[in-house]
Amino acid sequence: MKINLSGIQQTLLIPLWSRAKLTKEGNSILIDSTSVDLVNKIEFDFSKIDKYFPYVLHIQNLVRAKMFDNIILDFLKNHPQATIVNLGAGLDTTFYCVDNGLLNWYDIDLPEVIEIRRKLISETDRSHYIDESIFDMQWLNRINKNKDGLLFISGGVLEYFDKKVVKNFFSNLANNFPESEIAFNTVRNNLIISILNKGFMKRLGMKSARAKWKFNFIEKIKLWDKRIIILEEYPVFSKISMEKNWDKNVIKVINFYNKHKIITIAHLKFIK
Repeated sequence: MKINLSGIQQTLLIPLWSRAKLTKEGNSILIDSTSVDLVNKIEFDFSKIDKYFPYVLHIQNLVRAKMFDNIILDFLKNHPQATIVNLGAGLDTTFYCVDNGLLNWYDIDLPEVIEIRRKLISETDRSHYIDESIFDMQWLNRINKNKDGLLFISGGVLEYFDKKVVKNFFSNLANNFPESEIAFNTVRNNLIISILNKGFMKRLGMKSARAKWKFNFIEKIKLWDKRIIILEEYPVFSKISMEKNWDKNVIKVINFYNKHKIITIAHLKFIK
């Protein structure tokens, strides 16, 4: 299947390739065979991503997926029939890594992306697709508001939008889904955003996909809305062990990212 996308939508191929690439190489963090199957079904020159996208960021994409898996699995311990909403899902395969046979799952993305998902991955009686922008909020009434908890996840999405847009989005979630939770990644450094925009993304031919939003201090997010509480925030690489096949330069960068909290995982709750 040939994929033709523009803007931010093009970036969905990067984390997909990261998970498939590192799965094929072998690692002890996350094995994602579904991503490997998807890559084999797509007509795209993934060597271009390898050429311009640093290996450490492939690791970051894999680790981010694993951190979300852990958050979801912990949530399911207390809410086995929870509803999980994947915001800006792209070709993410998290459902297949965490499904306990009871949860309800929604993948939300733009119509052109969901059209691709439907051709590659079938919906099930508990995994559903919604073809709308996550910011239009028209999808709210399509979510089954069951009584066993609601968790949103968003990987590699929110940083591409202005702070004002994200702030308003969080307030809408708090209005409509009190007591729900959300996990997402943050970028906490202007230099990294500049490198992404002017370096990697430009070279990949994805220069219209520009990162915009960062957080120097996650505590500031509580000023957005009094209903937001921070459950946890930690550097994305801080909960993993180094793989034996990573060279010293990769490990050096990972340690730097951890020390300065360059990219983090944030976990919030919206209270009444």
